[in-house]
Amino acid sequence: KYDPSAFPASGKGWLEAVAFRVIADHIRAVAFTIADGQLPANTGAGYVIRRILRRGVRYYYSYLDYKHPLLHQLVRVLAKQFEHVFPELEKQAEFIAKVIKEEEDAFLRTVDKGLFMLNEISHDITGEEAFKLYDTYGFPLDLTKLIATEKNLDIDEAGFEKEMQKQKDRSRAATV
Repeated sequence: KYDPSAFPASGKGWLEAVAFRVIADHIRAVAFTIADGQLPANTGAGYVIRRILRRGVRYYYSYLDYKHPLLHQLVRVLAKQFEHVFPELEKQAEFIAKVIKEEEDAFLRTVDKGLFMLNEISHDITGEEAFKLYDTYGFPLDLTKLIATEKNLDIDEAGFEKEMQKQKDRSRAATV
């Protein structure tokens, strides 16, 4: 179980405080959206939910050094806080927590390898590297951009798009 006392805000610094705020914002966005019927997916609005969730995972993983699913544990707390404003959250809390945990589990299986790869890069990120992070580790380009910005690195986005197009072309050719 998540133990908030394991992360005292006073001694850990401002980065941890930011991480807690990001996590709080992201769990609210994801939980309310799932309660409204939108599930994480690979396209459309579902992809936005998936990206928000993954960004929350990245914050607790990197800045709080918490390596296990966390967000799903916060659904009950959130539902209790909003029980009079949005009772649908409480009614669906178990389902919402299950959906979020499945997403966390899936992303946590690959995040360690992807973050290791990103941490090893000390130069501007090539399109090929950004695409490998996306294709192999499930890192959306915006998450790679966020990490690159934190490291004062640039990303060859045109190169990324070129690699994405090559992948689409290979996929089309394989189905013909």
